[in-house]
Amino acid sequence: MLCKYLFIVNFVSTLKQKLMKTKAYSTLFFSLFCFISITLTAQENKVKKTYLQEGDQIRYIEFYQNGQIAQTGYFLNGKNHGLWTSYNPDGTKKAEGNFKNGKKVDAWFFWNDAVLIEVTFKNNSVLKAIQWDKSEVLASKELK
Repeated sequence: MLCKYLFIVNFVSTLKQKLMKTKAYSTLFFSLFCFISITLTAQENKVKKTYLQEGDQIRYIEFYQNGQIAQTGYFLNGKNHGLWTSYNPDGTKKAEGNFKNGKKVDAWFFWNDAVLIEVTFKNNSVLKAIQWDKSEVLASKELK
């Protein structure tokens, strides 16, 4: 899907440069923009996906059919980059971790009911995994 998006953005940019000399530019460009927006959000399973340019990165947001966010993250040069977070359909967090140039790095966290699994990655390879399943207070400061 990202490849289609990047191809379309490149195509629109090229077309925009060619049409800059005509008065029909604004109408045609607006029509083309609307068509592309509808195409990108219309999915076979009707899950909405959005792509927003933020500086040199593209922010990706995917929604469940119920409107809740399914996952968010960023792309840099066509690869997953930075913080990515996945959610369950009820809005609770399912997974969170970082990518660097398309590879999982550092600590990733996976939630499953009362169990938290921490997986440490380096260049997309698992270094270690820890399951946290005890609910106990590690530190507390009583407020009076």
